[in-house]
Amino acid sequence: VEVLRDYGETANEKVNNLTTSLAFAVFTVVVFIAVFLGWRSAVVVGLAVPICYGITLSLDLIFGYTINRVTLFALILSLGLLVDDPITGVDNIERYLKEKKGSLTDKIVGAINEIRVPLLMSTLTIVLAFVPLAFITGMMGPYMAPMAFNVPLSVITSTVVAFLVTPWLASKFIKAKSTTELAEEAEQSQGFGMFYRNMLTPLL
Repeated sequence: VEVLRDYGETANEKVNNLTTSLAFAVFTVVVFIAVFLGWRSAVVVGLAVPICYGITLSLDLIFGYTINRVTLFALILSLGLLVDDPITGVDNIERYLKEKKGSLTDKIVGAINEIRVPLLMSTLTIVLAFVPLAFITGMMGPYMAPMAFNVPLSVITSTVVAFLVTPWLASKFIKAKSTTELAEEAEQSQGFGMFYRNMLTPLL
């Protein structure tokens, strides 16, 4: 007996490749945030990702969706979308800590409250873009169903996390910077602003 094809082996290999890609994508996102916003902000966003995926995969299990190539592709696709809300929240919290006065709690609440409507509208836009995939009929219907389920669910979960979990994590990890650190950052941003203006002006 000679084995000509082993679809289990090839499927397992592709799933492993997608899992590796997913882990690398999460790692890349966290590293970029650490470079531009600091390691504390990176920790907050980094913790938001497994929370979103944990809730999404739990609901997959409840509704009978298996972990397959389409499901993993949907999760990788949604990664870029689901980190947007926590990143926006953390970035605005950082801005409030630099510019606003008041207690840490007041600053965090004010920062999240300011971006509440934009986050809700962006989530609604993504959900409306992907939900129609659930109504595809024929052979493509079962193929698209995991994407129509996982992507909107991941994005909705990320919005909930951005409103509830991100502020709590920020209150634990993110600290207001000293006057010296703020002065250094202002000097660096001013230098980058000049570079950006000199580069963009000829193009405009």
